[in-house]
Amino acid sequence: MSRIDEKLIPIIEENKSLKLKIEAKQKEIEYLKREKRNNNIIIFGVEEKEKTTLELMDMIKKTFKSDINIDIEENAINNLYRLGKRSIQGNKPRPVCCSFVNGWKKNEIVKNKKYLKEIYVTEDYPKNVLAKRKVLQAELIEERKKGKIAYLKYDKLIVKEMDTTNEKRKGKLLLHRILQTFNLKNSKPPYPLRPIEPTHLT
Repeated sequence: MSRIDEKLIPIIEENKSLKLKIEAKQKEIEYLKREKRNNNIIIFGVEEKEKTTLELMDMIKKTFKSDINIDIEENAINNLYRLGKRSIQGNKPRPVCCSFVNGWKKNEIVKNKKYLKEIYVTEDYPKNVLAKRKVLQAELIEERKKGKIAYLKYDKLIVKEMDTTNEKRKGKLLLHRILQTFNLKNSKPPYPLRPIEPTHLT
């Protein structure tokens, strides 16, 4: 080994160490960004007729109460504001970012968002994650067509095989309970009866 190579060794090692530190710092920054958005929702379709933030808050609170029967207290919201610049025509309302103090109220709304009538709610994802989710959407549809359980979790597609044995078991138990409803007391259950846990699809 030449003297030049010997001198380069500590420099190369130092560069490797710096690279690892930079990668760790980038991961930490991404994590903090994700945590910051974790309690946020983006609301689309809210008429842009408010003059103050309090009026906007009141409109949103009334909508959640009337559509999905969820009460939103003022102290439950950390921040509320419109995204982007208002268009010159003003015919399309800007989306609203609503940041909650904690995640449980946000999760309650997201869980019931399909029942909203005039507005649409999504989680607050950064642009790169939105791009990944858009790409994965086609694959998600294909997996569901195959009869699999598929859903998006942040920027990843989760796919699980359908438990057909468990579904058949639930069907037989349901049939037995229907027979019991019609007072067919002599019908015996195909299995020992136990509470049926609902299957949740995200």
